[in-house]
Amino acid sequence: MNQTLYLVDNNAIVQLRRERIKSAFFRSFCRITDDVLREAREHPDAALLSRNRYELTPSVLEQVRRVMKTVEVGDTSLVDLYGNTGAADPGLVASALHAIALEEEQLFADTWVIVTNDRAVEAAASGHGIPVLRPAVLAAMIDAT
Repeated sequence: MNQTLYLVDNNAIVQLRRERIKSAFFRSFCRITDDVLREAREHPDAALLSRNRYELTPSVLEQVRRVMKTVEVGDTSLVDLYGNTGAADPGLVASALHAIALEEEQLFADTWVIVTNDRAVEAAASGHGIPVLRPAVLAAMIDAT
């Protein structure tokens, strides 16, 4: 199809105003992983966000293994389960890898971009060749449509 799709982190959802989440652009081009949906369950538009769900499947979990293999032992910058931070972050990167892998054989594959303000997610995504966008840039793109 050759379009750009966005996997949106919870920290980006928080920054977007509700009218942006309700926009046609967001509905058409933005996806929310199951892990991020869990983090955003208290958001006033949680039901609307769930319509853009990117499902956590066994294939995505295989990609989580791939992501976690790149994390050094003792490095808690991406995920710190004891500190209760970053639980959705490996799944976000893994979902992008999964989406990209699904389209590898397509002549005109979609481009997948992660939208986040999290430096560790950005580093993990960049390490796997996944582009990253700041929430303010996505907000400007939505406003321009």
